[in-house]
Amino acid sequence: MFSEKLLSVLQTLSKVERNRFRKYLLSPYLNDQADLTLLFDIFDKALREDTFTQLERQQVWQKLYPKKPYKDAQLRRLTSDLNQLGLRFLSAEARSQNPLAEALDLQRLLEKPEFKKHLAGVERNITRLLDEVSGQSTEYYLAQFNLHNNIVNKTSKHLSVSGYADKLSSADFYLECFYLTQKLELYIGWLLYQGSRVSEKSLDLPFGFWEHLENERFNNIPLLIVYRLVVSCLDKPEEEFHFKNLLESLESHSEDLTKTDLRKCYFIAQNYCALKINQGKREYYREMFETFKKIIQKGLLLEEGNLSEGIFKNIVTVGLGVGEFEWIEHFIEEYAAHLPTSTRENARTFNLAYLFFYQKRYSEVIGLLQNVEYNDVVYALGSKIIMIQTYYELDEILPMESLIDSFRIYIRRNKVMSKNLKREYINYLGFVKKLPTIYSLDRKTIAKFREKVASSTAPTYKKWLLEKIDELQKK
Repeated sequence: MFSEKLLSVLQTLSKVERNRFRKYLLSPYLNDQADLTLLFDIFDKALREDTFTQLERQQVWQKLYPKKPYKDAQLRRLTSDLNQLGLRFLSAEARSQNPLAEALDLQRLLEKPEFKKHLAGVERNITRLLDEVSGQSTEYYLAQFNLHNNIVNKTSKHLSVSGYADKLSSADFYLECFYLTQKLELYIGWLLYQGSRVSEKSLDLPFGFWEHLENERFNNIPLLIVYRLVVSCLDKPEEEFHFKNLLESLESHSEDLTKTDLRKCYFIAQNYCALKINQGKREYYREMFETFKKIIQKGLLLEEGNLSEGIFKNIVTVGLGVGEFEWIEHFIEEYAAHLPTSTRENARTFNLAYLFFYQKRYSEVIGLLQNVEYNDVVYALGSKIIMIQTYYELDEILPMESLIDSFRIYIRRNKVMSKNLKREYINYLGFVKKLPTIYSLDRKTIAKFREKVASSTAPTYKKWLLEKIDELQKK
């Protein structure tokens, strides 16, 4: 395949965007090489016909210059130039979608006295754009600083201008807001990283940082208020009142934050719930579920219309854990359409089967999973576990044992799973296979078996196993 580097740029563009890129190339101001447009057309046609993997150097050259001998250096240069124009186009497209950044650049360019009338209009436009901004992010404070700093730079040449000190003060205030919010954002990132990994490096806050935040000037900065509560949750997780305060603050300031910042903080709250659940506080399942509901209600779940499989599965698992079966069924049917196309049907089928299992709709579980073969290891493992448990619940012992035997072979042959994970699943299969035989044993032997399962270091589906053993003990 020819020029994967250039193709990687063009493949990110939709058909509409590629059409705009072609117009971009036709501008003499931006591109004075007609051959580049022709080269783009060759790649564009290959992308539309899905034949780009067949592109070869000699073939491309022949289409460009049918009567000239092949020159590798010239073709490389043309390809490199088109690639650079592609990157500049991406930058221009992103810039055109940020009118505030464009206006701030224009403000700096119009500082000369002869542009006085033009500058006044640009500054009014910047103020309007800032008023229309949805939520106050770090970028918002940086934009406010740039606006006021540009005004300061212009008026600094005439210190006699009235209100110069106020202009300086405004620029300084917004610079501080930007610095403090950005510093806390980085610190939160560090706390999250530190909670899951060991690192020799550290991210320290400057001396007096927290005392400086106490200044009354910052009392009404929503992002600072929320970020301080996030830090308290992550830094002092044992003091659970910080979590309650964070949820209340997110609710009261939800209109003052951007969707990106609000989403990030709600997911941190969800991670806090996961930490508490891992500590054995099962009441946080409900807290986590309510947090997910808030994320959905506030339109924060989807990013550009897309939903990750991990978040989708987490919501289903938590919802089933708190018994919200009807809500979860609606969630699966509504939001599966937003999952990645390549795994959408697998995710929908697996999670629907998981729901049916919780609802004891066992025949429907078998109907969903019996003829599905998953290429993804996670789905393959999960679906086989659900099938095994379903056969047990239906007292279909022979099919269950047959599936256990084939599953054990699958695990042993699998080259992706780690040794520890393989051991965990094989132990689980051994426990399940023994379940149907222990009902006839005496109570003491069953108790020993339960103790063995409970003390197992492999946590896979331990809860279900213990429930089944308890049922057998009662019988």
